[in-house]
Amino acid sequence: MSKTMGTVDKALILLEFFTVAEPEWGLSELAREAGHDKATTLRLLNSLTRGGFVEQHSVTKKFRLGRNILKLARVREASFPIASVVEPVLGALAAETSETAHAALGSGTGMITIGIAEPQRSTRVYVDPSQRLPFHATASGIAYLAFADDRTLDAVLADGNFKKHTSQTVRTADDLRRLLAETRAQGFAISARTFEDEVVGIAVPFFDATGQVYGTISVASVASRLTSEGERSIAAAVRKAANEVTTTIGGEVPDEIRDGEEAAA
Repeated sequence: MSKTMGTVDKALILLEFFTVAEPEWGLSELAREAGHDKATTLRLLNSLTRGGFVEQHSVTKKFRLGRNILKLARVREASFPIASVVEPVLGALAAETSETAHAALGSGTGMITIGIAEPQRSTRVYVDPSQRLPFHATASGIAYLAFADDRTLDAVLADGNFKKHTSQTVRTADDLRRLLAETRAQGFAISARTFEDEVVGIAVPFFDATGQVYGTISVASVASRLTSEGERSIAAAVRKAANEVTTTIGGEVPDEIRDGEEAAA
């Protein structure tokens, strides 16, 4: 059983390497990036191809995402239409803050972006919709983990994969725990230059009807133009937006976040 699950895990992880920036991969390049030998990588890709999750270009022989990815995305959105819920919220948030707003859902290895709204200004932060956001290095991930259940948090801490993205990235479990405690206390997460050198992220989680953290609403700002006053203003706007999503999907805003909203008002 463990061997089977390990194979499934490896195959699914391969899908994460396909992004907007790198939509196609050759076998050798993907094997090297994933840390597998070519034979193992090809076997995993063949399994994904049979399932319709990956397809191979007939001429270049490179691999790309298959059509069944679209099918699953449509089924997910039809059953749990969270993307359509956050879209107008993100649009209003981007207009209010004049910065890039985005929403993400938590998964086993990071945050998956489900919506992006950009402001009407030439200099703005670009958020790659296909890039998985690491828990430890982004405001989205920190906000999510701060209110996640113990099992989720313990898994991230035990994994210990605190990849360094910038000089400000959290690198140890103890530092991450302190950051999560600060986030819970203030009701929002802020990550300054921890994932990209010129980006500051501010995020607040939203919750489902069972009271579990479901995802996050965030604003990504250009670091050089963000003032202390601007940070406070954005944090209040993000908190309001996240709480609106929580209410819309039938969730309940925790006291830690509700109290902060009232204090900001």
